[in-house]
Amino acid sequence: RRTAKKTREDPLVRSRARMPELPEVESQRRDLEASCVGMQLQGINPLEQGGGGREGLFDDKVIGEEMTAAGIEASLQGKWVIAARRRGKQMWLEFGVTRDAATPSLCLLMHLGMTGGINVRGGEGPKYKTAKPRTNDTEVWPPRFTKLELTFAGDEGSGCTIAFCDSRRFGRIYLREGDAASAPPISKLAADPIIDPPSVATFASMLAASSMPVKAALLDQNRIVCGVGNWVADEVLYQAEILPAAPCNSLSLEQASALHTQILSVCQLACAANGAREEFPENWLFHHRWANQTKGSISSPLGTIHFDTVGGRTTAFLPHRQKAGTQKGAAPRKAAVKKEKGHAQEKAGKGQEKAGKGQEKAGKG
Repeated sequence: RRTAKKTREDPLVRSRARMPELPEVESQRRDLEASCVGMQLQGINPLEQGGGGREGLFDDKVIGEEMTAAGIEASLQGKWVIAARRRGKQMWLEFGVTRDAATPSLCLLMHLGMTGGINVRGGEGPKYKTAKPRTNDTEVWPPRFTKLELTFAGDEGSGCTIAFCDSRRFGRIYLREGDAASAPPISKLAADPIIDPPSVATFASMLAASSMPVKAALLDQNRIVCGVGNWVADEVLYQAEILPAAPCNSLSLEQASALHTQILSVCQLACAANGAREEFPENWLFHHRWANQTKGSISSPLGTIHFDTVGGRTTAFLPHRQKAGTQKGAAPRKAAVKKEKGHAQEKAGKGQEKAGKGQEKAGKG
């Protein structure tokens, strides 16, 4: 398998970073597993560090659900990290009251949002980020936009310090008692392409039940699979030769099977590369899709790449390679939307009629 090489002309050089999806989050989970599992939490700083306008403040937007600085310190101090978990784009540390605890007493959930990342002091930093001043520079500590810093201690003087950083504040940090997988948001997630992928039959059945654009369905973390974000969705649809706007129920069983195969393949290959872009196969759309535009087209070694909005996200695709659904008898998307709107209008009309009768009755009273 050949991999792509970065060049000065490569759009990846111009692209500062990408939003973390399943492969990037898995890379961060592995960093946490290697650095702090089996260690005891001994230091917590929940105030922003690293410079910036919020220096020294508790970020109650990122550290959510009405947690306080004192509350998070009291909950976590002295507990042992027994595992680092991931499902989809959600990641969490499991804490136990002892080093060898069989089940977690508390979990720290960390969703990276658009620009979040975990820095391990002395490590390489998130592999999906291109270094900016004080955001991914491992020689500068604490990194800029640090929202939460945790310090762990192990045996014989070993230890590590990690920082959750997020410049745009779309990341989230939550606490969950017991097993995080049994409570929202983790419990609401669909199948994970790496951990528990759906069967081809189940996958095809779920597609057949929806008329929404296939890319929109893939982006819905609670619908068919979780962990697929914008670049992964574009990649798997390109590799499966399916147009992103094709209605789910227009895909044939052969197309559904091809898409299922590519979701698993792309996620597995990207995770095997530990999220490092230069290790991705050179025939991937990934290497050519970063054009900083939402409409129009560009030339590439793969052919002409077009850009449009599908599922609310900028979408890159190649019409000469990617095709519409071939399932005969599938309801057209426009007809399905019209039908849905008709039901909504009918329901609203009945509601107004009922309200009118109520007012008339009140008037008579």
